[in-house]
Amino acid sequence: MSSTDIIVTKRISQINQDARSFVLTGVVIAKNEPKYFESSSSQYAGNGSSSRGVLTLTIRDSDRDTINCTVWGSQLMIDSYDGMFHIGDVVNVTNPKVLPSAQDRGEQFNPRSTSQWSLSLGENGDSGIKLYEGAALEQFRKLVTVATVLSSDTYPLADIASGGQSITGQNVNVLVVVRAIRPRKQIVIAKTGKMKNLREVIVMDTSHGGMSMKFWNSEYVDRIDKWIPLTTVLLIMDVRIEYNQYHKSICLGMSGKTIITEDPAVEEADQLLLHVMRVPLSESDVAQSLFDGSIDPVNITTIMTVQQILDRAEGDLKGEEDQFTALCYAVISKFDLDGCSKIISRKCLTCKSLLRMTDQKCPRDECLPNPYNISKYFDIPVDITDHTGTLNNCRLVSQAAENTLNCNVDTFLKMGDVQKGKLKWRYLLERCALKLIIKRKSPIRFQSVYTIVECSVAKPQEVEHKIKVY
Repeated sequence: MSSTDIIVTKRISQINQDARSFVLTGVVIAKNEPKYFESSSSQYAGNGSSSRGVLTLTIRDSDRDTINCTVWGSQLMIDSYDGMFHIGDVVNVTNPKVLPSAQDRGEQFNPRSTSQWSLSLGENGDSGIKLYEGAALEQFRKLVTVATVLSSDTYPLADIASGGQSITGQNVNVLVVVRAIRPRKQIVIAKTGKMKNLREVIVMDTSHGGMSMKFWNSEYVDRIDKWIPLTTVLLIMDVRIEYNQYHKSICLGMSGKTIITEDPAVEEADQLLLHVMRVPLSESDVAQSLFDGSIDPVNITTIMTVQQILDRAEGDLKGEEDQFTALCYAVISKFDLDGCSKIISRKCLTCKSLLRMTDQKCPRDECLPNPYNISKYFDIPVDITDHTGTLNNCRLVSQAAENTLNCNVDTFLKMGDVQKGKLKWRYLLERCALKLIIKRKSPIRFQSVYTIVECSVAKPQEVEHKIKVY
């Protein structure tokens, strides 16, 4: 660039193939993982290293316009840019080269942008990227929540899950809320022998209770720490559909084309958060929902032993179904109604959060501050045993527990230890007919949930005719 060249400021919408000597200001909305390669070009032979790299940033400067900016340079330069610029930063891109997106082979691996052009930067001393610190800084920062796609162009997670392995490898758009965040893991990559960080996030929407999404991108491995379960909404463009062989279920993954908009400024995000407040999420809530669901205990007639239940839930007979039912004739070997076990839980009726027994109200400011907004319910851990083994920590909850004990929570709390002991010994060490709904463990559940929806002492003749050997 000669001394007579004048630097002008351009918007993405003003860029064309003749654009030269300009600066573009915008907010970074996506950042790909840097890629490195060995260069055989003689022009780098004298700089002490032939290792080269490439890094792509996606930039937005208005509600409508986005563009990809790819930086090529030495490994040292790419490492510097990678550590300096992050999603949400407002930057100045100075003197980039303008290329038609259709002729840029790298664009097929980069996020979709609205511009028909892409920007390219090298190690030319007159070009580069710097942080913007001008008067419009906050105005640009707000653009990071602008939706990259219409909410109407997203797919429900239930539709993705039902597609099965036939749709793996495809890219789709989703609008989801973070349900849970798994701890950071370090994995050795077999191909390179290098250590990589992995984060797994469980996401959900109104159609599906939870789907796993894996993050290898170092930008997001760190950024996930800022996300809040059941609060952070994600609009994800071009997320890749994958298949988890271990859980035998569909999951999601990032690709170079993925853009994630956190807490997007769309009405559907608020509707999704309202939905989250109404669905069962804790283990006891799941157990309650199974009793209150569409399965009538009368229709649970498939007889299984404890071992058969375990094999189907977690062992050799494990299938792809999310849940199944069983009628089990077993002895109740743990039923601690009069001891130290916690058998009554409390929750807020507004946000469904579990509360401590000492809480007078829900700690969340948005919930009604009165005792009538708090619900008490039975949540009794039960162990059942037959000749094949023991099923630990089954749940007898809510109405199913009231039907079994023939009393509600308030009546139970008024009982003395003697009355509670008599109630316990009606069932403890007795062989009972137990109807269960089993939720298999999955990416959103570390353990299977065994819910007892009906319990009665079995008659000896019934046991003799129906009990199984295995």
